[in-house]
Amino acid sequence: MKCPHCSALLSASQASCMACGFSATAIRAYLGADWVRLERITDVAGRLNLRETRHLETVLDEFERRFPQCFMAAYIGVLPDTLTLPDLGFWLINHGAFQTHQITRRNDFAIVMLVDPLRQQAAITLGYALEQALPEPILQEILKKLRRPLRRGQVAEAIESACHRVDQFLRNIGHREHRQPDSLPASVGDASDLGLHSLRPSQPRSLTQPGTGRLADKP
Repeated sequence: MKCPHCSALLSASQASCMACGFSATAIRAYLGADWVRLERITDVAGRLNLRETRHLETVLDEFERRFPQCFMAAYIGVLPDTLTLPDLGFWLINHGAFQTHQITRRNDFAIVMLVDPLRQQAAITLGYALEQALPEPILQEILKKLRRPLRRGQVAEAIESACHRVDQFLRNIGHREHRQPDSLPASVGDASDLGLHSLRPSQPRSLTQPGTGRLADKP
């Protein structure tokens, strides 16, 4: 696996990234440890109109109908320079209460797409149960196909394209199996700065100790 913040390779036994110091504890200190409520389409940046939002909801409905154990969600927002899309994706997988049709769906089976329209970038973060089903090279290939629509400001088209490509890849896996059984950010505040509101209030914290550049421990 890779570090969400700097993309350095990590072993399963590592509690933090040796290259940049990123860890689950660090990102919780930065964005908070509370759960936040999200719709399947959370457009903090206001880049989708009502027609586009309704159409994407239909696309996500179709995806969940074909893969009832999974769900896909999208977050559109402009992030501060100190936070990467994979940083936020990692945190949302662990702290996002997504409003899916079936509340029983766990984030272990989540596919979260994040789009920063200002950076013209996207990222896809997977729940732990899907990491082997959708390997990193496949995700990178999907993201590569989104560069053109993102450069054109076509956020809805990019999300729909990603959903269809993930859908197609998972269906191809199913067909095959059927045939063959066998440096860190400084403080921004908390997640509310990103349009994500905690289910209970929390105090803003810094990810680093003042003046040290080192990770701050939780009190």
